Amino acid sequence: MNNYEFSYNNRFSPNNKDKLTLNLFRGQVILNAIIMFTYSALTQNLYLFAPIILNLFALKVKLHPNNLTQRFNFIFQLIFQIFIIAESYFYLIAFSTKYYDWNLPTSLALFLVSILVMYVPYTLVFFGQFKNKLIQLLTTVFSFEFIAMGALSIVTYGTILDFNPLIAALSNSRFLGAIVFLIMILVMMRKWGYAYPGIRLSRNTNRLVLVFLLLLCIWFSLWNAYSGGKSLFSSFYTFNFKGVNFKIEYLLSGLEAGIAEELLFRYAFLTILLAVFQNFRFKIFWASLISSLCFGLLHLSNISAGQDLPNTINQVIFAFGMGLLMSGIYLYTNLFYLPVFFHTLLDTLAFTTSGELMTGKVTSLDNVFTIIEALIFVAIALTLLIAVYRRQNSRSSFEF
Repeated sequence: MNNYEFSYNNRFSPNNKDKLTLNLFRGQVILNAIIMFTYSALTQNLYLFAPIILNLFALKVKLHPNNLTQRFNFIFQLIFQIFIIAESYFYLIAFSTKYYDWNLPTSLALFLVSILVMYVPYTLVFFGQFKNKLIQLLTTVFSFEFIAMGALSIVTYGTILDFNPLIAALSNSRFLGAIVFLIMILVMMRKWGYAYPGIRLSRNTNRLVLVFLLLLCIWFSLWNAYSGGKSLFSSFYTFNFKGVNFKIEYLLSGLEAGIAEELLFRYAFLTILLAVFQNFRFKIFWASLISSLCFGLLHLSNISAGQDLPNTINQVIFAFGMGLLMSGIYLYTNLFYLPVFFHTLLDTLAFTTSGELMTGKVTSLDNVFTIIEALIFVAIALTLLIAVYRRQNSRSSFEF
C-alpha cells in the first residue's frame, strides 16, 4: 500500500458492489420518472414528458462505456441527472404539499437526511470510475460548484419549505450544500483509493508548536475582525466589539466555508496532488503551493456576487497565504479539523462586522497589510512544511 492510498477487504466483490450501485441509481431514476409523471398529470404540464424520456435513458448508463453511443449517454446523463435529481424532489414537494405537512419536525428530519444522501448513487456511478488525477481534481471542483453549491437550491425554491426558517437558513447559508459535499467527497475519495482526512495528532508534532498555532489562529481571527487601538502597536492587543452584528446565518456561512473549502483544497486537492507528485523530491511543497494557488483563485468568483475588483484581488492574495498556512498546519499536525476550525472562526467573525462580501475603497495601506499578512502566513507555512519534509526524509515511509 502506498502512502496516499489504502486497501480494504469485505465480503462484497467489486463486481457485486458495482451491480448494487447501478441498481440503486436505476431505482432512483425510476422513482424520479414516477414523480415527474405524477406532477405532470396533476398539473397537466405536458412539457415534462421530454425530460421524463431523457431521464429514462439513464437506465442504459454503463459504468464502463465502450462505444460512442454509450459514452455520449454517460456524459449527457452526468450533466442532466444533476438537475433532474433536484427537480424531481422539487416536484415531489410541490404536488404533495396539499396532502402532506412538510413542516412537521419528523418531515423536516426526513427531508434533511434524504437531501444528504440523494447524490450518493449518482456520485458512485458517474465519478467512481475516474482514475486520471486531473479528471479527479476537476470532478471535485465540479461537485463543489455545480452540485453542492448550485443544484440544491432548486429543491426548495418557491415551495413551502422555502419559507421554513430552518430550511431557509441552511439553504441560504449553503451550509446544507457543504454537508452534501462532505458526503460526496468522502465517497469519491474512498472510491478512488485515497484515505480519509487525518483526525489523529501526529506523534511527531511538537506540543508547544501546536499551542502556538492555536493561539495564533484565535488571535488573528479576533484581530482581523475587531482590531482597535489608537496606534498600530496597540491594535495588536486592543479589540473593539462595538457594532458587532451576530446572526446564525453568519455562523452557518462560516461553517460552509470552513467545511466545504477545506475539504476541497486541504483534503481532496492536497491529497490528489501529493499522489501526482509522489515521485518528486519536494512533493509536499508543490502540492501545497498548487492547492493554495487554486484556493486563492477560487475567490475571483466573488466578483460575480457583486464584490469589486480591488477587494477581490486583496482577498485572492490573502487566501493564497492563508491556504498555504492551512496546508502546513494540516500536514504538520495530521489534524484536518484544525484548518476547518481556523477557517470557520476567521470567516464567521469577519462576517459579524462586514457582512459576507468585502466592501469599501481599497487604499495603498490595505494592499500593504494584505501582502504583509500573506508573507507572514507563507513564512510560517514554509517552516511547518520544512519540518514535515525533514520528518519525511528521516525514515523510510511517511504518513501524513
